[in-house]
Amino acid sequence: MKADLILKSRTIFTGIDDAPISGSVIIKGNRILAVGKTDLSQYDCDMVLDYGDKLILPGFVDAHVHYFLGAIAESGRMCTEIAKSVSEEECLRMVKAFADRHPEEKRILGMGWFPANWNDAPLPDKRSLDAIFTDKPVYLISADVHTFWLNSRALEEAGITEDMRPRSGSVGKFDNGELSGLLFEPEAFGPAMAKVMDFDAQEMKQFHKAFLSHINTCGVTSISEMSADDYNETAYRNYAIIKEMEEAGELTCRLHLYTRLDGYTDFENAKKLQARYCSEKLRLSGVKGFLDGVTSTYTGLLLEPYSDRPQTCGEGVPGTPFGENQASVTAANKAGLGVRLHCIGDGAVRMALDLYEGSLKANGYHGQVNSIEHIESIHPQDLPRFARLGVIPSMQPYHLVLDQNEKISRVGKARCRWEWPHRSILDQGGQLAFGTDYPVVDFNPFPSIYAAVTRMDEQGQPAGVNPQERISLAEALKAYTSGAARAYGREDIGVLQEGKLADLAVVDRNLFAAGASEIKDASVVLTVMDGKIVYSGI
Repeated sequence: MKADLILKSRTIFTGIDDAPISGSVIIKGNRILAVGKTDLSQYDCDMVLDYGDKLILPGFVDAHVHYFLGAIAESGRMCTEIAKSVSEEECLRMVKAFADRHPEEKRILGMGWFPANWNDAPLPDKRSLDAIFTDKPVYLISADVHTFWLNSRALEEAGITEDMRPRSGSVGKFDNGELSGLLFEPEAFGPAMAKVMDFDAQEMKQFHKAFLSHINTCGVTSISEMSADDYNETAYRNYAIIKEMEEAGELTCRLHLYTRLDGYTDFENAKKLQARYCSEKLRLSGVKGFLDGVTSTYTGLLLEPYSDRPQTCGEGVPGTPFGENQASVTAANKAGLGVRLHCIGDGAVRMALDLYEGSLKANGYHGQVNSIEHIESIHPQDLPRFARLGVIPSMQPYHLVLDQNEKISRVGKARCRWEWPHRSILDQGGQLAFGTDYPVVDFNPFPSIYAAVTRMDEQGQPAGVNPQERISLAEALKAYTSGAARAYGREDIGVLQEGKLADLAVVDRNLFAAGASEIKDASVVLTVMDGKIVYSGI
């Protein structure tokens, strides 16, 4: 029997069982022929790779990615070193140095500043940028991609005015009503994001090729575009570029598109896109909406007031009345579209579960997968509802480390018991899906797996107040493979099994025999996507 590729190892994690097995993975075309103990003499194959004790596992499926913004962030055309800044002053110096190195750029882009990294300093405003940048627009995106910091030139270029009234989020102003240069949440910073994305098709294609190469080195074989793109020419152009790459054989990662939910009950445009983008590599998988923002800027929706700002349960959220959100979710599911809802606070998580329950009552079981994104805090009474409603909790374990216990001040230590509750969700019958929220966190899956297994930061210190939420290595790997595949509504990826698509990765060590502290230091030595080697590190 002819085979195209055979991988051998004494440590193969199929994603079906909890313990690894010894044997081979046999591939023909883009499918898996067999896994496990197999008589290899029956196969005619020119490429047989023996990895000894190195771990072979399904290709990593990142459940939550902002692909197009990520491609720009990875391109070198954006100042990303500000993620390491420890103060506003250091951030400004980094942006100035970047601008000096890139005098050809018509606008200065940056991403990664975060108040939690500035000792929870007050939010910046346009005045510090204006003191340095007078002739070029400057657009600086926060690390969690929920706040934009602009100078006066950027405010002018993006058309931001004092009379703007977004449905959700807000346009920052000083006490006198003047624009401050801060834009909170996607509805408010949409015009600024359009400027950040303003690269021509050829430039974007170059960005994509380099970006996909980076993704492949991380063993990631499936990702998404989760920015909830509206139905406009910018989104259509971006999708068309990727389609061209797929047709040219240049798409080396499966990409799942999610268009806008908020404000719609007629999803004819989404269905047209779904009919066009429906391949094994590129497909429109559903729609995405936002129920809140982030707790760092008090836009996350809580059930009870913030501990350090008791006058609010979340500023400017929810931006849309519950009834309108229910109409959108119910209509999307009825149209055959899975829904994914951004929810940081426990109030937003409860609302999302209520919306999905309402959709089930209206539509019955519709066959689509709904998910809740992030779930950084939850009320324990809502934990069993994920299994009961069939909702996937899509979470990013490394965000616990990034948070640096900020939520202790925001929501108080008692409620922090239920932050990033991986163990509790599994114990209540839920199925986790893991990802990075790239470009918030790099695609490298191992720091995220380490965080989920240990609840520690990379220095070995507790990353939160609830170490009882640790999960096993096998559970973390399943969340990063088959669990994330379910979030995309896919049964053909995420496990190593006969007949499944041949997506897999080889790790440089046997993680099951390694100490937990070693997980974060692991790396990928081979990535196979659709039966083809797309990365080889040795």
